Amino acid sequence: LRFTDPEIPAYQQFDDVDLALWSYPGIAFCVKTGLMSGTDAHTFAPHAVTTRAQIVQILYNLEGEPEVSGTTPFTDLTADWYKTAVLWAYQTGVTSGVSETTFAPDTPVTREQVAVFLARFADRVLDRYTPYMWDALFPFQDREQISYYARTAMNWACDLGLIKGIPGPGGLRLEPQSSATREQMAVMIARFCRRLNVWNEPMPEL
Repeated sequence: LRFTDPEIPAYQQFDDVDLALWSYPGIAFCVKTGLMSGTDAHTFAPHAVTTRAQIVQILYNLEGEPEVSGTTPFTDLTADWYKTAVLWAYQTGVTSGVSETTFAPDTPVTREQVAVFLARFADRVLDRYTPYMWDALFPFQDREQISYYARTAMNWACDLGLIKGIPGPGGLRLEPQSSATREQMAVMIARFCRRLNVWNEPMPEL
C-alpha cells in the first residue's frame, strides 16, 4: 500500500508532520525516496511504533525490491503486504526471526533490534559492515540494558552516529528496549544511507 507521493514534500502531504519536527529531515528523506509511506493519505504517524514487518519492508525497499522465490519457516506471517520482504530478509540473513518458526511481524521493533537489522543489512546485503573495535557505548547511562546479542551492533550503530541517544536526567540514554517510533526509524534510516553512502548523492545532515 503506497499512500505517498514522493513528488510532494512530506510537510505538505501529512497533517501530522511539520518542518519544526526534530525528525523532519529524516522523514522527508524517507518519503521522497519511497522508503517509507504514510499510514494513510494524510497521516505519517511519527510517534507510532515501527513494527518488525515495517522495518523489513523498509530495508527491502532500500535494496530495490529484488525478486525472490521460496518459503520461510515462519508460521505467523498473516498479511500479504510484507511476505515478500520477510522472505527476502530471511534468505539474505537480514533476519532469522524471533524463533525457528516465528517472525512476530506485528511486534514493535526495539531500538536495539533496529541496530541489529541495520548491521546485518550492511553486512549481508551491502558488504560494508566493519564492527567498531572500541567502546562507543560508554557515554550512555543505560548501556547495561542492551541485550547481549545486540551489543556489537549497538556499538557499531553508536560509533556511526546512527543512534545518538536521548537526553535525560543524568545524561544520554540509549533506551535499547524501547520501541522505535516511526520518526526515530526514519532518522536512523536516513543517517544509515548517508554514513554508508548508499546513494551517491548529497544528503541532509542529521
